[in-house]
Amino acid sequence: MHHGCEFPSDSHNLTCANCGGPLEAVYEYEALRTAYRGIPADDKSRGVWRYSPLLPLNAGTRIVTLGEGATPLVEATKISEALGLEKVYVKDESRNPTLSFKDRKSTVAVSKAAEFGAAGVANMTAGNAGSSVAAYAGKAGIPAYIFTIGGISDAKLAKLLSYGAMVFRTNAPTKELMTFVGDVAKRYGMVNMVAASRYNPYVKEGAKTSVFEIFEQMDGHLPDWMFIPIGGGGNLAGIFKGLRELKLLGLIEVYPRIVGVQGKDCAPVVRAFEQGLPPDQIPVVENPRTIAHSILDSWAPDGDQALTAIRESGGLAVGVSDEELYQSMKTLSSQEGLYLEPASAAPLAALGRLISDGTMGADDSVLLFATGSGANQPDATLVAWGQPPTIELDLEAFVKYVR
Repeated sequence: MHHGCEFPSDSHNLTCANCGGPLEAVYEYEALRTAYRGIPADDKSRGVWRYSPLLPLNAGTRIVTLGEGATPLVEATKISEALGLEKVYVKDESRNPTLSFKDRKSTVAVSKAAEFGAAGVANMTAGNAGSSVAAYAGKAGIPAYIFTIGGISDAKLAKLLSYGAMVFRTNAPTKELMTFVGDVAKRYGMVNMVAASRYNPYVKEGAKTSVFEIFEQMDGHLPDWMFIPIGGGGNLAGIFKGLRELKLLGLIEVYPRIVGVQGKDCAPVVRAFEQGLPPDQIPVVENPRTIAHSILDSWAPDGDQALTAIRESGGLAVGVSDEELYQSMKTLSSQEGLYLEPASAAPLAALGRLISDGTMGADDSVLLFATGSGANQPDATLVAWGQPPTIELDLEAFVKYVR
């Protein structure tokens, strides 16, 4: 829905047929509010499709699933103690089938692509989105064409190739590559599966389900603050749609305050937030750099929605350094048992910053959104920790290592 244009739920449009603007799925919230107590859910299933009353299903939709969603909400007890906070939770999206939150988007978007009889799906990726789309497309029997941005790690490339997609390396900037993928999709009758709701409204529908899970996992409550990494901004946009729907259903009254986190040298949304720019004027970053490859986006296609969500929730946008990311990765894995990639450590890095400058209060509850597994970028782990020592089998020599 854009400027009052409406299309039926079984139309194949991914963007507005009149103006080319983004579309958004809208449900009968009043009817759902009366039909269900609490979140509209299908009690027979778990994970993303548990929330099918709030997902874009038609009679012809055959669900393509790998068992995504239903990820744990972990209480980070050592971290909350160390930081002096009431509660710190981690929503651990690394437990999804292809090791990142992108599977929430893919299960919905690929199910819709199959429903539309797509000749293929096209995607651009830094690694995680492409792997996810490739896995679900393979499951659905739809050819996938995946274009990678420059500098993709061997670990991410290996995972991506394993799902049998046609993979192409490029060195193009984000914005140009996104346009190209759109052109490929249009010319060859494919569905554009770029993980930005600006191009495909169905990815947002999958992303929002994490909020519904958090609400249920916290027994009908939400934390005071939610810290979310921003690359293209699509996940934050999806999460905010989930929050808006909880409000429309009368289940919450106030939004958690949302903190969007980027690498400080790759921070278009942070820059726009700090300079008070309107959502349609988010800059493109020249020569972006961050060790968090999953959020290495010089342009944020859903950045306008992310910025709006941050402002509407009374939140903040924060840029973090590589050093802070490495340190936060080490803390999450060694103290809470969570092996996460640098992008997933960004929320903790930002939290540390906001505590030291007095933004957070001791009775605040905080949720850190962990978007992907450390297995997606293991080279970063080796940099963070360094190589282990090699030792001789000699008890006397070993004594100096015993704590």
